[in-house]
Amino acid sequence: MLNVRLNAARKIADALIPSEADIETAIASTSRLIAAIAEGRAETNLPVAMGQDSLAALSATMAALIEARGKIATAHQALAQDRIDAGLRAYGMGDVSDCPSTGALGLVEMSRSAA
Repeated sequence: MLNVRLNAARKIADALIPSEADIETAIASTSRLIAAIAEGRAETNLPVAMGQDSLAALSATMAALIEARGKIATAHQALAQDRIDAGLRAYGMGDVSDCPSTGALGLVEMSRSAA
């Protein structure tokens, strides 16, 4: 039974990490697109209104990506708790960093670091 839980947890971790990275990549590439539009308009001396609709749409896209980033961090934290609740506290799942801190726990960790 433990092996079944470990295998399931590994599959979840193997899917979570790339998903987090994909959101970061989307944020970075969308930022580059926004910059390219603004720089391109300036280089071509086109009216400042040129590209406004696309920039507004990309701004909404960026806000949604940043919201998704926060939600996946929340999901990561919940999955970390699920792993503990499943009796797998002692088993690492190959995460490349610590699980994200949320809420008051983050404040406690920051105060511990400062001390």
